[in-house]
Amino acid sequence: MVKISNDYITSLIAMLQSVYIVDKIATTDHDATNESDFLIQSIYTKNTFDADKIYPQKTSLVEGCKLLKDILRGKNDISILTMQKYALNIILIQKNINKISDLKNMIGKKIDNYQDNSMIATNLNDQIAYSEEIYKEYVGIIRPRVVISGKKEYLNKNSSLIRALLLSGIRAAFLWDYHGGSKWHLMFRRKEILNKCENYFI
Repeated sequence: MVKISNDYITSLIAMLQSVYIVDKIATTDHDATNESDFLIQSIYTKNTFDADKIYPQKTSLVEGCKLLKDILRGKNDISILTMQKYALNIILIQKNINKISDLKNMIGKKIDNYQDNSMIATNLNDQIAYSEEIYKEYVGIIRPRVVISGKKEYLNKNSSLIRALLLSGIRAAFLWDYHGGSKWHLMFRRKEILNKCENYFI
């Protein structure tokens, strides 16, 4: 049986943190650039499966943890159901990318190419733009597509960051999968995962 480890919980919460911010900037006039920084950075953190190294700012995952607890408790607010749908689509996209080895390798090489360019590798706006490029070039062709609901003005204004955050969500889904994650656990091991969430920040 898969162990519900810290890596398991952190990667799952990080994925939900991504969709939480996506929903927020798609529906409100909220500037989430700074709070998205560590999620975008996670895309370019390679050669480790240690969630604490990929997401060192644990306190920045509060909303993702809260969302996971709401989902596990069966809350059915429209916004929660919407974010849950985004997360499930991200998991499906990750599974489909995993089935296409060439595609997974091409995404990896694209990330490597960015990391090799030290002139732009630490610039957040450049990271967002480059992440959007990866998403449009390689992820946009995968089904199911993640169709984001929101106000047109905010969707247009934040389109680059939304795609970058979706890519960070997919990155988290890969990590969750590596640590044994399965959407079925959210049904059949709900209490165990919820208990881990309750003690996550202790």
